[in-house]
Amino acid sequence: MNEKKYISLDELKAGHPLRQHPFEGNASSVPEGYFDMLPSRVQARVAKKQHGFSVSWSWQRSVASMAGAGLVAALVWITWPARQEALDNESLSGVSNEAILSYLDEEGVTVDDLVDNAVQQSAVSSDSTLFRYLDVRPEDVRQHIDTHELYDPQTMEFGS
Repeated sequence: MNEKKYISLDELKAGHPLRQHPFEGNASSVPEGYFDMLPSRVQARVAKKQHGFSVSWSWQRSVASMAGAGLVAALVWITWPARQEALDNESLSGVSNEAILSYLDEEGVTVDDLVDNAVQQSAVSSDSTLFRYLDVRPEDVRQHIDTHELYDPQTMEFGS
């Protein structure tokens, strides 16, 4: 089939171009000291290419960069949530009672819920009344108090 046939240089005629020296007898001879300077020239080219990566800048790149930055800024401006401040009493004074009632009705808040909320808020306003709404019996409190750590103001000592 396709067998490779190897040729030896000795089998070629003396005038064959492959048998002649590549740099002798040609019009393009090698300059003096070419091979002596070749390693330093190759190293200089490699060092020049490895020096760093540089990007040439053009006005098109500048315009594209500015357009991209402008697009990002516009998207941030549009999507940034606005901070809502607390409403003062004057802004709510213009709302009618019917509008407030219809809003509460839409939200499912009844008058009983509002009354219960007012009672709870008044109960929490002072610490002494807060304990009335806790479901704790005095016996439970006494059971959890460590009697050895109590302070007796008459004797000015700790313990029982």
